[in-house]
Amino acid sequence: MPQMIETTGTFNFRDFGGYTTSTGRQIKSNLLLRCGSPDLIETDEARSLQETFSIRSIIDLRHPDELRPTRGALVPLVDNRYHLSVIDDSQSMKSNTAALDVAYGVGQSGPRYFSLLERGETMWREVISVVLDPESYPILAHCTAGKDRTGLTAALLLDLLGVDTDTIAEDYALSSRSADRLYDYLIEGGRELEGTREEAIERMLTPRTYMDDFLSLLHKNYGDAETYIKKLGFTESDINDIRQFLLE
Repeated sequence: MPQMIETTGTFNFRDFGGYTTSTGRQIKSNLLLRCGSPDLIETDEARSLQETFSIRSIIDLRHPDELRPTRGALVPLVDNRYHLSVIDDSQSMKSNTAALDVAYGVGQSGPRYFSLLERGETMWREVISVVLDPESYPILAHCTAGKDRTGLTAALLLDLLGVDTDTIAEDYALSSRSADRLYDYLIEGGRELEGTREEAIERMLTPRTYMDDFLSLLHKNYGDAETYIKKLGFTESDINDIRQFLLE
């Protein structure tokens, strides 16, 4: 199973690759990467990451309200940056959160994640378009925490490539290891969090049940990620091209 890549300027940095599919093929390493916000990556670390991974595209899944004044030192070294908020950017982040809280309860959950697929089809179509282009790789996808929207991106692609649901849920759960770093990042950025440090961190954890529930809804409503992605307008040929490029 892919492991965390140690970084100082960001957190939850890891590789989608290395997993084995149900057909025995393996996802290529160093092509699909993920992390939390890269805003605090400084020059030396940015150069080191580029020397190691040669990132060509960044998919930034954050809402505009989440953006910080600085992008960090990594982003300017990458050829392409796609700002694709899968949360409605015609409304404030606060309004989006309030609406989701009313519909699905406070905090993350499988149904809340699934709603982002239903509500954000336009942006998910753009995400898949980037993934479909071989010239985009290696790709780094991130949101603020690198666990929710980034976790959905990973889940969709891992499911599409044939990784079993148990492995996808365990991959998602790895983000709990970065909850301390996420808390510090949010506090340093001026975010006011309710409760004690321990209570706030508890809310940031990623128990695999959230992903289990999301995948159950995905499969119940669409059958699998492939069917959902075809609903976005992609063809069988497109799907095969993604698999051909990413699988060994």
